Amino acid sequence: MFGPLDTQRCFRSLLRAMSEPGTVHSVTPGLALVLATLVDHEVTLAEVGDPRWDRADFVLIRGGDSYGELIRARHGTLLDPALGATAIYEIDAVGTGPLALSLAGPGVGPRPRQLRLAGVPGKEVALWQVSRSGAPRGVDVILVDRAGRCAALPRSTALERVA
Repeated sequence: MFGPLDTQRCFRSLLRAMSEPGTVHSVTPGLALVLATLVDHEVTLAEVGDPRWDRADFVLIRGGDSYGELIRARHGTLLDPALGATAIYEIDAVGTGPLALSLAGPGVGPRPRQLRLAGVPGKEVALWQVSRSGAPRGVDVILVDRAGRCAALPRSTALERVA
């Protein structure tokens, strides 16, 4: 069980990750703490295959592959883009790995930032790109690994696969 200090620390890490896309932060022990921090009785959480997927506030993808379902997640509206879902991915590694993304946009700075990941198939990156094409609508992405590292890709972040 996590106490208020644990969830406050995690929330601050997630907030920094969202405000500085592609930077790696600690949320040890990992996914359980992130879920305890973000999910309560007032929000909906759905995993891949759940019939509530397209209405959920948070969607959970274990293993890095939504099997194309990310496209069905809520993308918000032009008048209220904040109604878009937040996708929480549990992947093999954040900050290291064979997949390299180049990030640009608010919070990144004047030059692109690179983020390396392991356990995310290239087709999922393509879905992340499609989910941002209707800006300001889209899906925010939080990436968490089993070592308790996290990074975020807000819907306002442009991304390109470079490796």
